[in-house]
Amino acid sequence: MFLGLLLTGCSSGSVRNPYLHPPSFRIQVDMNLPQYSALQYPGNAVYVDRGGIYGVFVYNNGYGYVAFEAADPNHSPDGCTAMRLSGLRAVCPCDQNTYSVMDGQLLEGNGTYPMLPYHVSQNGNLLYIYN
Repeated sequence: MFLGLLLTGCSSGSVRNPYLHPPSFRIQVDMNLPQYSALQYPGNAVYVDRGGIYGVFVYNNGYGYVAFEAADPNHSPDGCTAMRLSGLRAVCPCDQNTYSVMDGQLLEGNGTYPMLPYHVSQNGNLLYIYN
């Protein structure tokens, strides 16, 4: 019985990404600032060049906000793996892997891992993104 509890306790249901080792950070995004004001409206995404490994993509889904790491999750970080925002897609310039910033899933290309999510909380027009 103890072995069963031990095995059950060790399965988390998610697989750790061996490529990305996310740093501990906490950033504040003021949606009153022009570069982030699009986040006040559902369906918009922005790139925040602070926090994470290569920055963070933030998306307003109409019910709240989601945030994902801007490094391609299927490569070890190097100068080429910083993704760029193209509409609601994040694109890796190395191999054109393409991910949805709405849910972090791989849309085109090769890879095993979805985008690395970060926590988001809101207080008025301020977003706090952290890991």
